[in-house]
Amino acid sequence: SDRGIDNGSFGITGTYGWYMSRDLELAVRQSVNWASIDNGSDRINGSTRGALDYHFNVTDRFRPFVGASVGAIYGDAVHDTGIIGPEAGVKYYLNPTTFIVGQMEYQYMFDDGDEIDNNFDNGAFAYTLGLGLNF
Repeated sequence: SDRGIDNGSFGITGTYGWYMSRDLELAVRQSVNWASIDNGSDRINGSTRGALDYHFNVTDRFRPFVGASVGAIYGDAVHDTGIIGPEAGVKYYLNPTTFIVGQMEYQYMFDDGDEIDNNFDNGAFAYTLGLGLNF
């Protein structure tokens, strides 16, 4: 949703991650979203991003994490642009290989490097709730 919660979207995200150590994960994410915008029209948008997350080893089942992502958004209802921002979430392991994940990202947009500092207040939140597998 945007900061005023006037616009929103719902989508599907797939993540493929590599644990570089027990706590550090490098990931690639692909999202496809349906968006409802102010004028009542529906649009399809996507985003592709890379992320680096640090997982805290609270217990074997409960693993909160923080990190950052960078990538791009594109589609019918958005200006094709770069995105960057922080993220945080938690994984709860149902067994050693299956987990439930909840995550929040703050994505702010930029067309070039000069705009990164100026656009932090104009970002959007992206929320994810899902099921994951380690293999």
